[in-house]
Amino acid sequence: MIEFNDEIGAYVIEYDDAFICWEEEPDDDYQKIADDVRNAYNRNIKHIAKAVFTEIKEIFNVADVEEVIAKLGKPQIYIDNEQVVYCENSFDDTHIISFEYSDNEFKDIQYVSVDG
Repeated sequence: MIEFNDEIGAYVIEYDDAFICWEEEPDDDYQKIADDVRNAYNRNIKHIAKAVFTEIKEIFNVADVEEVIAKLGKPQIYIDNEQVVYCENSFDDTHIISFEYSDNEFKDIQYVSVDG
């Protein structure tokens, strides 16, 4: 069930492993979209982690892609603007990691950033 989450500032469906978010109230087919995006994200987590690893390995002294997967935490996946944000990562207590994607399969990862 979708509901507006004040803390995240978006309409959210929360799963055990991801938050699927919309800044604007989504259409009626939101559940199918959320399921599809979550499944695509999980199918391609290694590819995502490789892109993140390339950008953060020296910042956080990360050993490999498996460590990235273990430490990314629960993503906030924003459908409206094709962005993924990791507010709950365990690399440190300060930084937020995010990236943009341009396809629904998470194969085209762009603009990995570390903020904090």
